[in-house]
Amino acid sequence: MIDLDKVKDFKVLFIGDRIVDEYIYVRVIGKAVKEAALSSVFVKREYFYGGVWAAKNHLLSFCKQVDYLGGENDMVNTRLIDEVYLRKLFVTHQLRPTNERINPVDIPSYDLVVVTDFGHGTMTKELIERVCKEARYLCVNAQTNAVNYGFNMITKYPRADLVVLDELEARLATHDDKSPLEDVILELGFKKIIVTRGTKGAIGFDGAFERAPAMTDNVIDTMGAGDAFLSVVSPFAAAGFSMKDLLRIGNAAGAIKVRIVGHSGSVTKPVLFDTLVRSYRNE
Repeated sequence: MIDLDKVKDFKVLFIGDRIVDEYIYVRVIGKAVKEAALSSVFVKREYFYGGVWAAKNHLLSFCKQVDYLGGENDMVNTRLIDEVYLRKLFVTHQLRPTNERINPVDIPSYDLVVVTDFGHGTMTKELIERVCKEARYLCVNAQTNAVNYGFNMITKYPRADLVVLDELEARLATHDDKSPLEDVILELGFKKIIVTRGTKGAIGFDGAFERAPAMTDNVIDTMGAGDAFLSVVSPFAAAGFSMKDLLRIGNAAGAIKVRIVGHSGSVTKPVLFDTLVRSYRNE
């Protein structure tokens, strides 16, 4: 069984974009009579703190100190949600200045730096250069989303000790949608990389390939599942855990997160432990 206490004394810094996720729940009542639009009735509104905020929260019960550094703007994502089936109907995006002062941070003082780069401006060229140069152990995700599609590639990071991407992000970064995924991973050139594949599980490479199936098909909300995978796996990668164990930990974290609506909850050590125990029993 994996020892989750191995990282309890870690000091971790998350760096990345802050995101506010607004969920507006509606009841769809049909097509508008005079327009090509859906008509719906407002039910309720919820706000979640996403992005780097949500990512760092996943580690609060695992490590003794978890801090974060954000940028000068917040991305506000507003989603209209079907209240019955929790299906997302429509999304808008607004970059909102915060006018907050960014305090300097001593990057080398942390055991681990985790970058959650959503492409909204926090990870400038200067900051990328700093983390690549100064971080003792660096884990990175450069996310592809509708706002940054095709322009936020992992290749802008010259160094990372662990990279976690989904399959689309990996293929976009290599401009390759046809080759076997193993060839894409080798083309990226990082010494340790994990590519997540949703219900198909994940594949990791650290000199040899390792594969692991997903741990659930009970999906309520996929938002933030990849971030949960990255967040929870990162300290264990820094602690030297095997790729096989990293995939098991990451898939367990993802399985927990997809059962949570929005960012209304986070992965915790007790729940992860129980999920891992069940995964061993099911083998």
